[in-house]
Amino acid sequence: MINNVISRYRSFKERYIVTERRRHEYFINRYYAHIIDPFFTKLVFDLKMTPNMVTILSFLIGTTAALSFATYHWVAGAILLQLHHFLDGADGNLARLTNRCTPFGAKLDKICDQILRLFLFVSIAWAVDVPIWVKAAFVGTIYLDVIVIQYYVVPFMKNHTLVRAPWKQWFLDRGIIPSFDIFTIYFLISVFALLGKLDILVYIVIVGKNLDWLYRVYECRKSKLIYGEE
Repeated sequence: MINNVISRYRSFKERYIVTERRRHEYFINRYYAHIIDPFFTKLVFDLKMTPNMVTILSFLIGTTAALSFATYHWVAGAILLQLHHFLDGADGNLARLTNRCTPFGAKLDKICDQILRLFLFVSIAWAVDVPIWVKAAFVGTIYLDVIVIQYYVVPFMKNHTLVRAPWKQWFLDRGIIPSFDIFTIYFLISVFALLGKLDILVYIVIVGKNLDWLYRVYECRKSKLIYGEE
C-alpha cells in the first residue's frame, strides 16, 4: 500500500518537475516544500497561468500574509505564508516545465522576494510584544546576513574552494545545505504564529541567523589560512 502510494507520487512528480533545481538543497525545502509544491505546479499548469503570473500571485499572497501578521491575524498569516512558499517553488517548476525560463522572470522573482522579505519582517517586528531594540535587531539581523553573504561570502566562494568541517561535509555529501536559511525561517514563523508565540520566534531568528552568517565568515577565514593567503 505504502509502496504503491510512493510510486504513484514519484510518477506524478516526474511529470511536473522536469528538471532538478540544483544538486544541493536546504533541508526544509527538500523534505517539506518541494514535496508539496508539485501539486501547486499542476494547479497553475492546469489553470494555464504563466510563470510570471504565478510569481505575482505568490507575491500578493505573501504580502497579504505580512499584513495579517501586522494586524494580529497570526493564524491567517501562518497559512498564507506557507501558501506563498509553495507557489514560490511552483513558478520555477512551471517555467522549466513549459520552457519559459527568462532573465526577466528570474529578475521579477528576485525583486518580489526582496520586497516581500522587507514587508514580512517589518510587519512581524511591528506586531510582536518585545523591546524596541529587539525589533530593530530582528529586522537588522536579516539584512546584515544579506550584506555579509552577498558582499563577502559569495565573492569568496567564487574564487576559492571552502574547507568544510566534517559535520557540514556530511550533509553536503547527501545533497543538503545545513543552514539557518530563509525558508527555514518562513516555516518557523508559521509554526510559532500558530502557537501564538511570535515573540519567541524573534529571539530565535536573531540568535540563529547571526550564528549562521558568523559561521560562514569563519569558514572563509579558515580557508584563507589553510591556503596560506594570510
